Amino acid sequence: MNILKLMLPLALGITALHASAQDTNSAPFPKFMFSPAAEFLRSTHSNFFNGPSIKVNYQGASRFRPGIGIEYSTTDIHHDNGYVLYKVKILPVYANLKYEFNPQSKLSAYTEASAGISFVKYQEAADETPQLTHQVKESGLYLYGGFGLRYRAAKRLWPFIGAGFKGFHNSANDLDVNPHGISFQAGISF
Repeated sequence: MNILKLMLPLALGITALHASAQDTNSAPFPKFMFSPAAEFLRSTHSNFFNGPSIKVNYQGASRFRPGIGIEYSTTDIHHDNGYVLYKVKILPVYANLKYEFNPQSKLSAYTEASAGISFVKYQEAADETPQLTHQVKESGLYLYGGFGLRYRAAKRLWPFIGAGFKGFHNSANDLDVNPHGISFQAGISF
C-alpha cells in the first residue's frame, strides 16, 4: 500500500507539470500522452486484482503509439495451483504499443499490447494447511492485449475505457503461480 501512496501523487504531479507545459498553439496532439487509469482484473480463479496504473505514449505522425507503463495491483487472497496466496502485490513495468484507428475523431477506437516484467510478492500456503505461510518474492513475464475507446472531452483531455486479457506472471511451467484473466481499465489521457 505504501507504493500506492507514492505512485498516485507522483502521477498527479507529473501530469500537472505536463498539462501546464503544453503550448496551446501547437498541434492538436501533445508529443507525449499521459494516461493514468484504474485497473480491474477478474482472475480465472474467481477473484479480483485492482490498482492504479500510468502509461506514457509518444504521439508521432504514425497511428502507432509506443510507450512505457507501470501498474500496482493487489488482492487479499488468491487460490492458484493448490496454493493459497495471501496479500498478493504485483508491480509490472512494461513497454506498450497502441494503435489508434482514427486519432482525429471525437470518439476513437484503439488496440494495444504490452510486454514487460512483473515483480510479485505474496505469502504462500498449501491448500491443506492455509495457516502455515511463507513469504515469496519472484518476477515473471507480464503480457497484455486489448482494445478500448477514447472520447475527446476537451482539446487535450480524453477519457477512455478498455478491456483485454492480462497475465501477470506468464511461464511455460503450468504449475507456476500465474494470476491472469479479463482486464478492464478506465482513465483519462492528456
